[in-house]
Amino acid sequence: MQDEGNPVVHPATRRAGKDNCSRVLALMVVCCALNLGSISAAAQGATPSSELLDQGRKLLEAGKLAEAELVLDRAEKLAPSDSVILNLDAQVKGRLGEYASAVDLLKRVIQLIPHDAQAHVDLAIALADSGDLNSALAETVTAISIAPALAIAHLNRARILSDMNQDREARDEFARAARLAPGNPDCYFYWSFGERAQGNFTKETELLRKVVKLQPGNVKAHITLADSLLDQNQTAEAVAELRIAMAIDPDSAHAIYKLSRVLRTTDPEESKRLRAQLERLKAQNSVLDQAKALANEAFHAFTVQDWRESIRLFSEAVETCGDCEIESALHRDLGLTLCRNGQIERGTEELRKALALNPEDRDAAKALEMIHAR
Repeated sequence: MQDEGNPVVHPATRRAGKDNCSRVLALMVVCCALNLGSISAAAQGATPSSELLDQGRKLLEAGKLAEAELVLDRAEKLAPSDSVILNLDAQVKGRLGEYASAVDLLKRVIQLIPHDAQAHVDLAIALADSGDLNSALAETVTAISIAPALAIAHLNRARILSDMNQDREARDEFARAARLAPGNPDCYFYWSFGERAQGNFTKETELLRKVVKLQPGNVKAHITLADSLLDQNQTAEAVAELRIAMAIDPDSAHAIYKLSRVLRTTDPEESKRLRAQLERLKAQNSVLDQAKALANEAFHAFTVQDWRESIRLFSEAVETCGDCEIESALHRDLGLTLCRNGQIERGTEELRKALALNPEDRDAAKALEMIHAR
């Protein structure tokens, strides 16, 4: 059920740098804890839960998920029966991909407010994200029985049915959700998947046109609409949609590749230019591979406690990477290594860079909290 940019579900987070270099995280965090000391109980309990809730909400709204989680975990320990804190903490954990923890928190919310339809929807989302579709479906039934006109309950029930390949039943629920919330693009976008699975390309196109009208900046919707149009031999309209997608995201390899193929016979020169653009994107990926290789060497140096060599290699990896997709992970790992070597000020600077680039980096956030609590 997780989808990036989807306001209905808590999107999963795919943190950059999940290669061998990421194995360094657990070890580094432990080392930093040994070097910096842990946060005292007094420091954790000094702020009232209501203030922590407000801080957590602001951090979540700012997209600073890792910091929000730390604050809300503290709030939850101070007020374990506050359904608002539990719910917000579950939202953050869901968005960080900690689905089991989110489910546990939301089950506690249900115990506190069993007749709240939205609470059952939230639990359904977390259960679906964790892979328990049957339990998720049951929660949507409960939510609808409490609030039959709650559009989000019908929408999530429809999505779960679709994930279970029950496309006909899902279609009815999507239609109900769309009637209740005609301005929600998710109703039409996810509904279109089932229509495609049934081979109903005309209906799929109709639904996707509604999506791009409501959400013109949705690159994925434009590309999906182009695919639907191509399946119906509406090439000119498909090309127009792919050009829109590229205007929104000039580096969309998916859109570039599809457009280059479509134009191969009608405009071979532009097709060739687009293929060259793809090659440049591949070259950027080569830089990424070099940065990963250096990071893996840095990890090895770290494991043998050669801090200076590890710092040198992580620094080189950062320089090689530039603004590649693992930039934030490299700043974090460099920062943690610097801290382990006793260079706290430089390490803090790198950790702050990491958290600014990736507000969901829980390890960077935890390390900074340890430093501030010294």
